[in-house]
Amino acid sequence: MDRVRWYIVSNFFRTFLTLFIPLFFIISLVYVVKIASLTTKIEINVAELLEMFSYFIPMILFYTLPISFIAASSSMFFRLSSDNELVALFSLGVKSGYIVRTIAYIAIILSSILLFLSLAIMPQSKHLFNQFKSNKLKEARLNIVPNQLGQKFGNFYIYLKEKNEKDLKDVVVYNADTKGNNQIFIAPKGQIKDDNGLFWLELYNGKGYTYDKETLKEIEYAKMNIYDSIDFDEMSFKNSMLYWSSAKENESIKQRLLFTIFTSLIPILSLYTIVAFSIINSRYQNNRSFLVIASTSALFYLVATIIKQEGNEVIFISAVLASIMLSIYLFKKRVGAFY
Repeated sequence: MDRVRWYIVSNFFRTFLTLFIPLFFIISLVYVVKIASLTTKIEINVAELLEMFSYFIPMILFYTLPISFIAASSSMFFRLSSDNELVALFSLGVKSGYIVRTIAYIAIILSSILLFLSLAIMPQSKHLFNQFKSNKLKEARLNIVPNQLGQKFGNFYIYLKEKNEKDLKDVVVYNADTKGNNQIFIAPKGQIKDDNGLFWLELYNGKGYTYDKETLKEIEYAKMNIYDSIDFDEMSFKNSMLYWSSAKENESIKQRLLFTIFTSLIPILSLYTIVAFSIINSRYQNNRSFLVIASTSALFYLVATIIKQEGNEVIFISAVLASIMLSIYLFKKRVGAFY
């Protein structure tokens, strides 16, 4: 039986890799295009492009692994049936249940990986991507060009004569508040500072003027900090467990949680349904692997989408139990009763 198990597993993985690798690269291309579209707003180098892409890898795997499993299982059983290899195994006394249980172990491992990716890794990777993008957008807003008017640093207008990698030279900063007061700060030298996404302009040995219709005030300073007041969405994230624990109060997160769990369980829930329609007698039945793959994928992802949009615990549990009972019933009626 060990040889039979190895034979089935080796056939499955050959088919799985043949389907998974192209699908992974196709979906990866979609995310690369998404990242490339950000270059209209921010500048990124190759290393930053790879870093941003790495944040999408858990999500790509989350969507490609279930479909690859469905396609690989169906294609493998159809091929072994068409080549009469399953008939030979059945003639030797190997039961269909034994063959399916061999793939079921793979389905359990795959679902465990999907649960780990979706519950532990994806919330963190999504937060890291949003944080990275937010910081790059801030940097883009702070990309001040020398000898150009109308540039803003937060609520301040800024002009500078020269700029190198670290230092700004001959800096002029202007601000007009809501009360009609005007402020001008002049400095021969300055720098833009960054502390974990908090940006400020640091001016050295300059002068400042505040004036309105009646008064003019002048100050001299050795160092002045002007902070960027651009408003960005606050992104607070501690760990995945705390993120999902908020599902008790947040309906949207609860539905997302149920969706990710159901999608992660698709390899287990769909296996017996796939087998029920993929093990055939090649003399009397046609190979309809594409129809089985498309129908099974569409059905389970439709249910997952309903859970994500309208779902609650009752719908989720009902969907899981219905999937299990229907799969077992179809398997016993179409395959188990004969092989």
